[in-house]
Amino acid sequence: MYNPILLRIRKQWIALRISTILLQAVAVGVLGYFLLGRGGIIAGLVYAAVFLLNFYRHVPGLTEIATYLNQQFPELEDSAGLCLRDTAELTLPEKMQLAKMTPLLAQLKLPRRFYRAIPATIGCWLIVAGLCFVVGIRGNHLPKAEINKVTTTEKIPGTNGVEISIQPPAYTRLPSRQQQQYDLLVPDSTMVTWKITTTHAPATVTLLFSDSTRIMMTPDTDSSHWTASRCITHQGFYQVQLDTLLSAYYQLQIIPDHPPLIKVVQPQPNTSIAFGQKPVLQINTVITDDYGISKAGINGTIASGSGEAVKFREVNLTFGESLNGQPASFNGSRQLDLSSLGMKSGDELYFSITATDTRNQQTLSDVMIVTLPDTAALFSMEGLANAVNIKPEYFRSQRQIIIETEALISAKDSLGTTRFNTRSNDLAADQKILRLRYGKFLGEEAESNIGDSRVGDDHDHDGHEHHEAESAADFGNAAKIIDAYTDKHDNAEDATFFDPEIKQQLKATLNEMWKAELQLRLYKPQEALPYEYKALRLLKDLQQKSRAFVPKTGVKTTPLKPEKRLAGDQDKINPAIIKQVLKRDDPNITIRVAIAVLDNVGAQTKMNDTALQVLRQALLKLNAAAAAEPAKYLRSMQALQQIIKGDITAAHIRAAQQSLVQLLPPEILPQPDVSSFNRLQEIYLRQLKNSHIR
Repeated sequence: MYNPILLRIRKQWIALRISTILLQAVAVGVLGYFLLGRGGIIAGLVYAAVFLLNFYRHVPGLTEIATYLNQQFPELEDSAGLCLRDTAELTLPEKMQLAKMTPLLAQLKLPRRFYRAIPATIGCWLIVAGLCFVVGIRGNHLPKAEINKVTTTEKIPGTNGVEISIQPPAYTRLPSRQQQQYDLLVPDSTMVTWKITTTHAPATVTLLFSDSTRIMMTPDTDSSHWTASRCITHQGFYQVQLDTLLSAYYQLQIIPDHPPLIKVVQPQPNTSIAFGQKPVLQINTVITDDYGISKAGINGTIASGSGEAVKFREVNLTFGESLNGQPASFNGSRQLDLSSLGMKSGDELYFSITATDTRNQQTLSDVMIVTLPDTAALFSMEGLANAVNIKPEYFRSQRQIIIETEALISAKDSLGTTRFNTRSNDLAADQKILRLRYGKFLGEEAESNIGDSRVGDDHDHDGHEHHEAESAADFGNAAKIIDAYTDKHDNAEDATFFDPEIKQQLKATLNEMWKAELQLRLYKPQEALPYEYKALRLLKDLQQKSRAFVPKTGVKTTPLKPEKRLAGDQDKINPAIIKQVLKRDDPNITIRVAIAVLDNVGAQTKMNDTALQVLRQALLKLNAAAAAEPAKYLRSMQALQQIIKGDITAAHIRAAQQSLVQLLPPEILPQPDVSSFNRLQEIYLRQLKNSHIR
């Protein structure tokens, strides 16, 4: 279940936007009523319908909300997307980050511009409507050219405004657009063209960027329209310079294009297809990207052979679905027939999912491993050829049962039903005998009721028949009766012939033999084969474990001195001394001193040269931070510039101090004393030493 905080923020966002559209529609209707009569009401309704329809066609999803929050609120540390994922799928670091971020999201508020839209809309339109009502103006008295003559262009002294053309790169597939604001938020590698209109004919108009780039704008014939273009590849800030007049600082923010994100739903990182199962592998994956996916496929390597004879073969597959539309999200599904790829028993397939976006950024998923176990290796005699702890001869009979089972399956069509069932039942009897033989290693001596000596009339215990206990001579002999009904060595838990781990694996082997025998009794040898192979595999593993060899070596220890035992004398023990040289040169000393200067600058009317020099040095560091993160530090940099120029206000001081504090590294918090030596231990050792001396 994902975190519902983003859903709440999205609902709040949608509610504010709808409220703004409705209020604007009411204002349009009121103004239109005074200008056009009843037609103005219809205009208001049409306005509401058009903008609401357009809004619902572009309602931001939870992914867009998370991206916006990451861009606007640096304190979230680009982790808002964790709220969209299932909590059960998160790793421990992701859960810790989500727990840290959840209180911040709960206290988060949308930018003020969303709230300002409502009172600004009401106030602006009501003033116009009030003027129209007081003056009694109708639509036929108002010149048509003056309608909607409203500009939001931010003006620089000496200019009549700017028109900025934004041409996003081809990989985004976004349309071109124009704006009248100098602050820019554009995708990476966007071509931006500035067209500035001036009120007079300046000598030069220059764009000054934070990376020290200067672009001279080109004038037209009358030197009133100036044009310049640049491809924005990194963020920062810039200024407009008319001759010697400099404008304010404007932001250059870039929307990065992340590589595709691949999530493999199926299969698991390590998959083993056991004998008897179909050699078919189902692959399901989900691929997402910011703008679009152009290619997606499967890159695999097949490893065959063993030892020095291993051979590798590359295979490249597709999902079989066209990506001509270049969707932003793609659900890939492919079923691989491992036999058609030429894989056989003992081979391994290593594959990964690859995806390429519209910007040719490629992503590879983690490597998945698919194994086809080699059943032929189970018939190897290598484990029996070693002279270390050789097992009894009947340990090899499980292979013979498998061989005869496969022969029976291949001869099923030539045998009649009666002969086929008879041979299957005989194999079940052989499997039973083998199971009982292995059961003796766990203390089992009978097929059922293991440990109960009353089973079977021919059960011989220490050479005496149990019915002898009923003789008259032994009447009332309690020991004889107890021995007749107990069989102490016929107990799997008391059979200490093997280690607990070996006994556990032997029990698992007997369980597989039970299942194989059941299928053979039901005349289903094909279904018995997987259990037979698994039982043989467990037996081979037991053989390898039996070959463990531990060499015996003598250990010589230093003789102890009885006179020094329990004395507690630690005089000759030198404690570890850690030498640490503290650096007196703090790289952030300029920022710390600047913060202290700003604390005291409020009571001063004019700062001295020393304080100004400190603030100028801090301004250099703030400039570098603003070039990397303009949205976070640009306004504070301007505030510090105003303070240096003499425009000292509480708002400027507060903004500059907040950014300077953010530039400082986090302080080390006090840590608890984790020393294992405390005062009580010291007193105890001293008392022990004194008592020994006396």
